[in-house]
Amino acid sequence: MKKKITRKKTEKSKATPSRKKSKETFDPMKVMSISSAYWQSKILHTAQRLNIFTRLKDRSASASELAAEIPADPRGLDILLIAATSMGLLDRKKEKYRNTPFAKTFLVSGSPRYQGGIVSMFDSWYGAWGDLDQAVRTGKPVVDKPHDQGPEALRSYIYGMHYRAIAQGELLARKIDFSGRRQLIDIAGGPGTFCMKFCERNPKLSATVFDLPQTLEVTREIVGSFGMLDRVTLKPGNYLEDSFGKGYDALLLSSMFNQESPQVIKEIFRKAYEALDPKGMILIQDQMLNRDKTGPMLSALIGVNQLVHTPGGAAYSEKELADWMKGVGFRKIKPVPLPSPSPFTVLVGEKPSRQE
Repeated sequence: MKKKITRKKTEKSKATPSRKKSKETFDPMKVMSISSAYWQSKILHTAQRLNIFTRLKDRSASASELAAEIPADPRGLDILLIAATSMGLLDRKKEKYRNTPFAKTFLVSGSPRYQGGIVSMFDSWYGAWGDLDQAVRTGKPVVDKPHDQGPEALRSYIYGMHYRAIAQGELLARKIDFSGRRQLIDIAGGPGTFCMKFCERNPKLSATVFDLPQTLEVTREIVGSFGMLDRVTLKPGNYLEDSFGKGYDALLLSSMFNQESPQVIKEIFRKAYEALDPKGMILIQDQMLNRDKTGPMLSALIGVNQLVHTPGGAAYSEKELADWMKGVGFRKIKPVPLPSPSPFTVLVGEKPSRQE
């Protein structure tokens, strides 16, 4: 009798899990959401091209009024403005449009945090992404680099980098200890924004922006507008071909690794090691993948952008970059935690003293 009861309980326990199984559910709109994601970006790009946000600085206007200024078709413009309103870029009241606080902060020319340059930069990449399948099939870029597209494209690119870097530069200047440092070099420093922010916070620090001559023409304009050409010097050079020099006690490598191959990155680290004095600090930041290379999504998408634009670039993990730093001799490598919404991973390391 006891055995029968036990057997029945066992049979019941085996049957229970099958009754508890639930069907996996999926969002039926996910495919459409991913497939149409470019709709939103093109609405922003088009509004930027038409100078909508700057036209609405400190005022409201109807679609007809704006259409007369641009000029544009009133119906077509109204449809665009309604979409921009739905995205939180504009407010609409009684058929008149006004910038939201977000648009005032980031999309109105003249704002201290203006990011119109970076909007134009991504707009210029739209056509290249249309040939992504070609890049995947061939493993080769489908466009020239910005430096090869003429001075206006280059200027837009460098200014886009500048506006994007302002908030990140202020954050890094607060998080990184430059006390005791005197000479910083920023390799492929572009607009020089990080150098300026570090020098602003550290009165005894001087900095050098190392970049291509045509880039430094724009850099000089930006650094000069901040009145900092006496503390931020410009050094022309190609980081792929030239030495970085010597005598620096701090060196920055920012947002440059994902456009290069592992072999090139290792050579960059070797040159950085040579440029630093003993006990010199190396600071790197990039949008890196996690250890398993499953995300984050933005870093993975940047990897795809490098496939479209560069012959050897990809997204790399924090572990890969730290291992390559160790391989050329850097020690005391550690991450620097950054608060959200910064998308960057930051690593600092040190060139050992001669005694180590």
